[in-house]
Amino acid sequence: MFKLCLVLIFWLIWSTRADLLDPYLLKTQSLPSDLNFMPSLSNGHLGYTVFGDAIFMNGVYNGATGNSKRARIPNWINVRTEICDQFGCLSNDQANDISYEMNLRDGYFRYRTSFTSIGITLEQRTYPHRYYNRALVYEVSAISNNTAALPNSAPKYLKLSQEPGKASDAFDFVVINNGSDAAEDYRQVRGRTKVLELKKFQPELQKIHVIFSESLEQPRHVMWPTGQPELRHRVIISIDRQESVALKEMKDVLRLNDVALLQTHTDAWHEFWDKSFSIEILGNALELSRIVNAGIFYLASSLPAPNSNQPNEPYYGLSPTGLARGNLEADYEGHNFWDTEIWMLPVVTQFGYDYAKLLLDYRYKHLEGARYNANATGYKGARFPWESAYTGTEVTNPCCPEVAQQEIHISPDISFALQKFFAQSNDYKWLCERAWPIAAEVAEFLVSRASCEEQNCHFRHVMGPDEDHADIDDNVYTNAVAKIALDFAAWTGGKCDSNNNNTELYAKWRHLKDRLVILHDVDLDYHPQHLGYQLNAIVKQADTILLGYPLQFDTSSTHLNDLHYYANVTRESGPAMTWSMFAANYLATEEDWRAHNYFARGYQSYVRPEFKVWSETPVGYEGSANFLTGIGGFLQALIFGYGGLNFARVDDKLQLQLVSPKVPLNVDQVKVKFIQFADSKCTWSFQFENSTMNCCGPSNQHFELIQGSNRTKLGSNFTVTLQIGHPPMYINLLSSS
Repeated sequence: MFKLCLVLIFWLIWSTRADLLDPYLLKTQSLPSDLNFMPSLSNGHLGYTVFGDAIFMNGVYNGATGNSKRARIPNWINVRTEICDQFGCLSNDQANDISYEMNLRDGYFRYRTSFTSIGITLEQRTYPHRYYNRALVYEVSAISNNTAALPNSAPKYLKLSQEPGKASDAFDFVVINNGSDAAEDYRQVRGRTKVLELKKFQPELQKIHVIFSESLEQPRHVMWPTGQPELRHRVIISIDRQESVALKEMKDVLRLNDVALLQTHTDAWHEFWDKSFSIEILGNALELSRIVNAGIFYLASSLPAPNSNQPNEPYYGLSPTGLARGNLEADYEGHNFWDTEIWMLPVVTQFGYDYAKLLLDYRYKHLEGARYNANATGYKGARFPWESAYTGTEVTNPCCPEVAQQEIHISPDISFALQKFFAQSNDYKWLCERAWPIAAEVAEFLVSRASCEEQNCHFRHVMGPDEDHADIDDNVYTNAVAKIALDFAAWTGGKCDSNNNNTELYAKWRHLKDRLVILHDVDLDYHPQHLGYQLNAIVKQADTILLGYPLQFDTSSTHLNDLHYYANVTRESGPAMTWSMFAANYLATEEDWRAHNYFARGYQSYVRPEFKVWSETPVGYEGSANFLTGIGGFLQALIFGYGGLNFARVDDKLQLQLVSPKVPLNVDQVKVKFIQFADSKCTWSFQFENSTMNCCGPSNQHFELIQGSNRTKLGSNFTVTLQIGHPPMYINLLSSS
């Protein structure tokens, strides 16, 4: 018996220590003071914030034009359970221990309440199912501690209550069936949105069907049989546009027992972490590891898994605060911005090409809306709106018309993203079917929007990423990304245009590219942000410095001067990704040591400690919660900045580029699974001394390594190691299917 006790004590100590060191497990005994910073849980179809008052569904919006926002469904999966007997119910004040945990690897939120006085632990778990993605799950179990005898006043039942928040102002709901305890007699509710976004592109209001495994309109009492050591119960909600899909999902889920249902969910998440993407950080950096893993989780959870029980619906874009939010102005109403292509897509692409295509296909499927937007504002081609939602037309908040009118850089931002994805994927079919139509229309818009005189062309009355300066001319970021977009359109036309008779059109695009002004102060050797920029004027966020990373437009000594200058005039309350971009850019210079401070600054003041949820602004300032844009910038700084990785199209060659890596402070090594290049899948590790990439791919795919003056042919499977201080490695794709 004594030995058994020792074994149990050892196991408890080991288990507790393992939890404390688990980089995927976020545990706390206190909640954030602002519950907006509770975990956001999504599966690409449905999303909600834990303990919040809203469920949101992919692509479901309500409101006309600039008043369009994600349509709020009451959070009917927000269920609370109490332990009760005939004398009343226990409150949390009577608990001896309460703990909350976000399990990133398994994809669920769980909270435990222990009542030592009666020897019972209450465990509640919630998650949007990753495979059965029309289903939201709440599970509760009450466990009697075998070492404590139940007293005479032992609990007799569990009381389950819904706390969905106020009625929705976005839907008219009608009860189709109240349901009962009979088999497959579910409670059913049909909802219809109230206001069209734009009738030309949305002729009908949207409908949703909500199926409940049971009615919780009134609290439900689940009796606890005498002598039974454990009591389990679950609540399932299924939501879809089609009633038949929602019903099938409910029936399929309820065929599984509790263990099997959770297992299919965790299996889907393990599939992602083990076979799609993960980052392992070695060293004295547990907090950083958890922030990295949480960032990946919150990004990936807003996207649908490639495999699901029923076919996924078209995806309507990745907004700055994800699918679980979108009813508030601070959530940007769930709209899509340049954030998608510039800040989030470079990371999402590493999850797998199919994930990236979801985001880019949203732009392709809404190309007609962009054409409409260009025509409505007096221009040709396709002008992607600053904010878009269901229809792909302009839905910028009525507060800020100048933003919609002037932030034209979003259109060439999208073309830039198309080129970056192609440079990594080598997907010519996608290039010609999806990228080329967008790139051509964006180029036509840019030509019609430009003002030319003699040898110079300009974009006048614009706003760059720095939204503190409106109605300016020749924003240097806008002009630079436009040059890249015009060049990509002309190159892609030569590859994809079957008519092969548009050489004059391509020449027109290149002519504009060559004549667009890039401002440069010769005396100070830096890029003024725009024409008439006053020295020492404060800017909101990263703007001109983006000419280095991600644009790779100017990496000269002038760019280093830009970093020196703009670091001193960027406002303290700027959005999180700004400091990550200073880090990524300094890492590519001879002053790479400066990057560590900016990298830490980019997350330490922005990440709330309990569940590693990001804010748009530092602690002490109001800003968006679950700010995926900040996560994207942060992970880019780690992968492409510290890792020294880049993908580029160099003339007709696609190229993977590696420069000497660095690692953040207190980090010994970073391991990444997986990075893709063309049809190859690579494991990659980097540390201060070297960077090693091991790639495997089909036998008909071959590469060439260029390092200094050396050229080496590589087969379909290869391993390369770049030692610190050695010349950069350029790996060209030579042949592929």
